[in-house]
Amino acid sequence: MQNWKKVFLLLIVLMPSFFFLSKAFMDNTVELKEGTLEINGAGGLETKVSDFESLELVTALPELGGTGGFSLGLVKKGNFIRTSDQAMVRVIKNDDQQFIHYTTSTMDVYFSLSNKEQTLKLFQELSEEYLETVSGEQ
Repeated sequence: MQNWKKVFLLLIVLMPSFFFLSKAFMDNTVELKEGTLEINGAGGLETKVSDFESLELVTALPELGGTGGFSLGLVKKGNFIRTSDQAMVRVIKNDDQQFIHYTTSTMDVYFSLSNKEQTLKLFQELSEEYLETVSGEQ
């Protein structure tokens, strides 16, 4: 009977860990609507495309340290420190090795979707929206 209570207590303590770990491994969903990029899921955020200062497609993440997020194997999500200049960057890396990188006055963001085709398609849509925004300001 005593062992049963220990096992039950252990399960209760570990349940939140399993829950948050499974949430972190889930792919993020992305929506581009009405000039706003919404990244939902672990590490997600919402940014207006008009706030972008730069937008590019890169094939590698910068060297990162000082985790303020979740990093395990193919998945990285949260805030990290870029070792080259000690700047904080937001990374939402699913399973792809192509990243959309954009900056605003307050954020530096790298993110990918679960596969290359989805990442490239979203980058194309973001580029069109970004170019419309930039040309409309001039």
